[in-house]
Amino acid sequence: MTPVRRARHADPTGSPYPDGWLSYRHRRRRLVEGNVRAKSDVSGGATPSPTTLPDDVLFGIFSRVSGFTDAARCAATCRRWARVVATRAAPICRALPPPPPGGFLPHLAIGAFLQHQENDGASRRRRARGGEPAQLRFVPTAFASRLLGPFAGLLGEGGASFDNARPVASRNGRVVLQLGREARADGLTLCVWNPMTGDVAMVPTLSGKEFPGHDYACAILTGDDLVDDVPPGFFRLLLVYGRRGFTALRSFSSDTGSWGPECKKPGAKISGHVLRQLGPAVVLHGVAYWPMHRAAFGVRLGSTAAVAAATMDVCSVPYRYRLTNWKPDEYVLGVSTDGRLNFVDIGIIGGRGVPIICFSTSLLEDAVGYKSTTTSVDRSDEDISIDLPQIKATRTTPMKPWWFGEKSGTLIFTVEETSSTSAVFALNVATRSLEKLADGVSNHTCCRRLYGYEMDRAALLASVAPQ
Repeated sequence: MTPVRRARHADPTGSPYPDGWLSYRHRRRRLVEGNVRAKSDVSGGATPSPTTLPDDVLFGIFSRVSGFTDAARCAATCRRWARVVATRAAPICRALPPPPPGGFLPHLAIGAFLQHQENDGASRRRRARGGEPAQLRFVPTAFASRLLGPFAGLLGEGGASFDNARPVASRNGRVVLQLGREARADGLTLCVWNPMTGDVAMVPTLSGKEFPGHDYACAILTGDDLVDDVPPGFFRLLLVYGRRGFTALRSFSSDTGSWGPECKKPGAKISGHVLRQLGPAVVLHGVAYWPMHRAAFGVRLGSTAAVAAATMDVCSVPYRYRLTNWKPDEYVLGVSTDGRLNFVDIGIIGGRGVPIICFSTSLLEDAVGYKSTTTSVDRSDEDISIDLPQIKATRTTPMKPWWFGEKSGTLIFTVEETSSTSAVFALNVATRSLEKLADGVSNHTCCRRLYGYEMDRAALLASVAPQ
């Protein structure tokens, strides 16, 4: 196997975002300000006093504040403090107390990725000849457009080429892309990309007997999901795929740069049809969960790379009642505002003809994070239902949830407009705000998978700091 290409780690005193979307924001701000340097690093333009604290001392102070909000207030105090926070946002965030599950930061969600390709006859013929690659597309939120300006959604910068790249997972600031034409692939090549910083890590190709096939589910875990100290840029990938007679599990760790051995999932095999249509995983307390027919299926990796490669704990969270007409691509899992696993469903409920999205914790037999001595307690009053009268739909209008961001509390879903196109929406659970990200997206494009994107806390902290 070819070794993983390590993500670049910048000098903490220099610009940590040489190729990412944050670098475009910084360049734009300098252009707007006419490249005029402030007379002083402190507010008001006054000459710094001899007692001005050095950057290292300020960094130590900012790393010990009570939480993310206080760190953002420090960044807003003056230009010099903002510079220290922006250039050292990643180590500051690592030093801050981890946010509780369900402690949503809505501005982390800034858009959605999809693989865009036309589905007319001429386009299909050109793709068959290899002359028209499918394009990775990003649709930004209004906040991202204000934050990044005309650079919002630029792809393939910094030497990264994403022709025919297909998103297969997206969490905590990272997007996992499958590279190459799927129909012609004799191996699986993945890369992990942080759009905000521009870091790209190539993962060793799985080919030959190691090739997992085209039907697989993928999840990414980062340092925020683990209690152990990990190096900057750390991540793990988890693959779930089929073998003859059983379902296989395999993990990759960025600190070793290699795939671990293949593990056999205990219990019944998951069919290729289900694996092909499974949506994104939600990670809670270090466990990656996917919605299945009768239960949420979970996998926990070991705390270290060696343990993760050797053992994977498999668990399930049963549903309290059986789902009728269940299809694996019509549901996703989410996280409640108090940090519990929930089940997300969307549709027209009742006779009002108004779309409703339901976030149900009561459906789960033993909701993760729920502190109780019994599982028989009625928790249906804790479920959340959000009406969407802004969306015009009928009882037969196809509506589909695609992705839930457990750090921002944002759900990405589509509503069919015509027989061939759909509109893409983002709904935040905490604020209950609804935003249309795009319309006229071909249903064939949506079938190629649609993933929301959340930047990590370090990128958000760097973005809110005035430059």
